[in-house]
Parts: sequence; structure tokens; C-alpha cells
Amino acid sequence: MGSKEGFEILINPGASSGRGMRVWKIVKKELDARGVPYRKHVLKAPGEATLLVRNLTEKLTKDCHVLVLGGDGTLNEVLNGIRDFKHTVLSCIRTGSGNDFAVNVEVDKNPLRALSGLLDHPMEAALDYGEIRADEHEPRRFLISCGMGYDADICEEVSRSRLKKVLNRFGLGKLTYVMIGIKQIFTRNDADAMLYLDDKEPIKVPKLFFAVGMMHPKEGGGVPFCPEADPTDGLMDLCLVRNMPKWKLTMAVALVYFKKHLLFRNITCHRCKTMRLVADKPQWVHLDGETPYQAKEVLWVCKGKVRFRK
Repeated sequence: MGSKEGFEILINPGASSGRGMRVWKIVKKELDARGVPYRKHVLKAPGEATLLVRNLTEKLTKDCHVLVLGGDGTLNEVLNGIRDFKHTVLSCIRTGSGNDFAVNVEVDKNPLRALSGLLDHPMEAALDYGEIRADEHEPRRFLISCGMGYDADICEEVSRSRLKKVLNRFGLGKLTYVMIGIKQIFTRNDADAMLYLDDKEPIKVPKLFFAVGMMHPKEGGGVPFCPEADPTDGLMDLCLVRNMPKWKLTMAVALVYFKKHLLFRNITCHRCKTMRLVADKPQWVHLDGETPYQAKEVLWVCKGKVRFRK
């Protein structure tokens, strides 16, 4: 199902404190005016997008074009539901508070311009996605990044924070990540770990602050932890932070927005196909900003390609 034939449109009405439905009204008006066929699916509960897309993409004989009006969490659910990657096309229009995926792939912030590009001069790319296995949990896919430690701690607290809802009303949702990020520097407990990259020698990781595997350069409200990450190269970039005093971590967090965090010798970037991290105590794990569980051992794999069109 290409853009000429129509869309399966998934709408997260709660994205960015209700912005999802406001954007949908704009998109619907334009689609109707152009006579573009579509089917609308308003999401009502966590996990619903995964089940819906699983049914939509299970037995395809032609393209199914899934257009997501939601944030990174909704896109992650969609990715985890895809059965047939060959015939599934993914697109999105920004409605979330972070929109890291949309920022990374340069989807226009204006919904009408984004839709116009998709309808009038679409561009398609095959983008890498990853998969993780953590302890006894089922494998999960990720589109942007998957982290263990500090960045996951931030995501977990943000998901419970009332502050994010308040700031979203003023278009300042990203500040939530900054404020909680500063707090977490001084409150989280580090772990010791061992890191295994592809078939290389193991790396000792004393006082793990965090490790994040990234398909794209930015996560967590636009933070460029891996500035050179390329979502089309078939590899995963890793940002590893370890054994740093809190005052240096505070400086590094400030400098990361200017891509200067790698000046610190205990912050390193690596490129690999697979990586495994074994910590001495459970750490929060995030996938595209969602924190489903804590784990001690995590395996990251650059798994395959998803068709993305904008």
C-alpha cells in the first residue's frame, strides 16, 4: 500500500499532552481535500500499536504504508509489530514531545509540510534497526537507541514525572530531560561491568555510568551522544561512559550538546555489529525512551532494515 493507494494511520491521542489529535485534524483536512484514501486507528492503550501492526503486516502481498502520528514510543511499538519488513513502509508526522526519530531523519516540524513532502515528492531509505535480549525477557526491537544506566534512569524518571506534562503545555517538554538528567548525576548508583564488542577482547568497565547503542546520532530530546552514527551503515554506534567523578560528569553533560563530550578520555565511542554488557547489579534499560525493565546482562544486535519514507 503506497501513498497513492492510501495509508494505515495510527494516532496516539495522548502524545505531547493531546497534540496528537490536534495534528490529526490538520492532516485529515488535507488528506480529504486531496482525496487520499486512508484508514484511521486511534490508539487507546500501551501495546495496542504493536498488536495492530502485527495484524496489518502478517500476510502482505503488496506494500502496507503505516503513517504514525505519535512520538518515539509509538514508533517503537510499531517497529515491534512489523511482520513483513519487505512490504511494510513506515512514515511519521511529529506529535510527540521529544520526536528524536523525526529529528534524526529530518521530518519537517510543520505537519502540513511533512505531509506534502510525503505525498508530492516522497523519499525512501532503508534504515537500520536494532534488537536486544536482556536476562530472561523476550527480544525487543529499537529504532533510535537502546541504553543501560544513566540515560535509561532519566527515561524511567521522565515517564513518571508530572513536570513533563506541565512543560509540554508550553512546548518545553525537552527541558524535563535536562533537569532530570542533572539530578540523576548525583543520585544514581554506578555498577561495575564487562563489555564485549563483536569478537574483540573484553573491556573492563569500572563504575559504569551508562552504555548506549545508537542507530542515529541523537536521543533523549536531541542529545548527540554518537555524532557520527549512520542509520544506513549496518552498524551500531556505542557511547560508553565510565569511572568519572560527578563534577566531570556534570561538565560532560553540558558539553554533549556541543558534541564536545568525547574530549574526556573516559567517554568513548565504538562501532560494532553486536555488543554485550554484563553488570554486577541490575540497571534500567531503555528502548527508544521507553523503560520496560531492569537487567544485569544485555545483548544488542544491529538486526536489519526498515523501509522509511518521508
